[in-house]
Amino acid sequence: MSTYNFSDLLQIVADTVPDRIALVHGEIELTYTELNQFADRVARVLVAKGVGANDNVGLQLTNSPEYLAGFFGACRIGAVPFNVNYRYSSAELSYLYEDSRVKALLFDSEFSDDVKEACKPGSSPEVLLEVGGARLGENLAGILESVLPEIDAVRHDHDLIIIYTGGTTGYPKGVMWPHKHLFFSALGGGGFFHADGAVTHPEELVGRVSEGMALTTMPLAPLMHGAALWTSLVALFAGHKVVLSNRVNFDASHAWQLIQDHQVNIVSIVGDAMALPLIETLEQNRSKPEADNWALDHLFNIGSGGAVFSEALQQRFTALLPNLFVMSSLGATETGTVGASDVQTDEGIMRYAPRDDLAVIVDGQCLAERGEEGILARSGMLPVGYFGDEKKTRESFLTIDGVKYALGGDAARLEEDGSITVLGRGSMCINSGGEKIFPEEVESTLKGYDAVDDVLVVGIPHKKWGQQVAAVYSANTVEVSENDLRNFCRDSLAGYKVPKLFIRVEKVQRTVVGKPDYNWAKSVAEQLQ
Repeated sequence: MSTYNFSDLLQIVADTVPDRIALVHGEIELTYTELNQFADRVARVLVAKGVGANDNVGLQLTNSPEYLAGFFGACRIGAVPFNVNYRYSSAELSYLYEDSRVKALLFDSEFSDDVKEACKPGSSPEVLLEVGGARLGENLAGILESVLPEIDAVRHDHDLIIIYTGGTTGYPKGVMWPHKHLFFSALGGGGFFHADGAVTHPEELVGRVSEGMALTTMPLAPLMHGAALWTSLVALFAGHKVVLSNRVNFDASHAWQLIQDHQVNIVSIVGDAMALPLIETLEQNRSKPEADNWALDHLFNIGSGGAVFSEALQQRFTALLPNLFVMSSLGATETGTVGASDVQTDEGIMRYAPRDDLAVIVDGQCLAERGEEGILARSGMLPVGYFGDEKKTRESFLTIDGVKYALGGDAARLEEDGSITVLGRGSMCINSGGEKIFPEEVESTLKGYDAVDDVLVVGIPHKKWGQQVAAVYSANTVEVSENDLRNFCRDSLAGYKVPKLFIRVEKVQRTVVGKPDYNWAKSVAEQLQ
């Protein structure tokens, strides 16, 4: 009988629809059988190199078949795959290698210099498997062709996957997810495309996959980002086709071309940083003669997770593609997928009807009373904690009245009717004259102003108020009036939330997957105030 180990779930899908295309990357197409066999070969390479159950396997790879084969290959032997941000400096990589206690590292040859510089005695990977060369490690492709040992591994529901956070509020932390818990809390338990909801046992996927539509999904973020990996896994466990861009840097025009060429149905993005260039590129395309327009009739959903997706940009998408279903979903590495807002709200960034698995926790120790603010928390199937960090685990994974909760980091308020309003990232809350201001709410408002391309809102020191609100923004016109921006904000925000300082920059700095760099924005604002 199969387990919820992700390798077993892939095997179920491969046995059910062996010849269906699972993955497209550039000119490469892999069927489910071929992807499953590739993962099996990588698993056997790992065994041959002395990697076994509970050993940590790092994936320092760009989007590629090797990424997914490495991920599933590690799962197949009970090892623990984890993501490595290939944009990190050698110092950051050194920290990650040491923190993760990495046993084996799969990495692209182009990163070999960074890997070499980051490796230190006592904390370096024992096994280096290089993709696309052999400058530092053993060439993976060459080993795959050799005689390899058979796999004799017992898999379990509670085998682990580690997902490292982005480190936007401190050092990256490795969140340990049991396969079964991640499957149900982040991937919908196989129920996103079925009226009956989540499955009750792994073999139930057989019917779901064989009877379901063969859709095509394209995550636009790198697989090293949790949201992109989760999107891909949801699609693969439904028997869908996953299309990955073969370009390292995000290119909106290339993305639309792939969406057209592969008749993509579902696109996953990470917030406004991806949404805006997609919209602007599509607007330019739509201004051309109709014969030159991208054919996008097959596209029916664009969903965002991992960063704020402002209402103004959602509306611009639907204006361009009226039949498109656009949604913004809340989630965190620690909580899994919380979902889209299901209650209308004029405040905050999301609002949820009363749910058994959501709560607001005050001061890290008690459940909120009606009308009280705290941090959004989720119960149910949760991570074990942070790898190697018991202190942080105790702070973020709490047990109250016998129920375990994971704190996601978003400030929230329990409303009088039991619904929950999500206000924004608690760690970035601005306190000005005793009033709380959440940057995401102000940012979403400013993005509704036509001339504003992107914006980050931060608090900077002020003698009288403690902090004042500053907006660091980029614009698409030569002149933008600060008074116009201020008046625009006043139409929908309380006066104390309106930025006192507006700083225009050529480009707002974000991470490779579109997450805000608030440290950069704060530095810019403090220098120019």
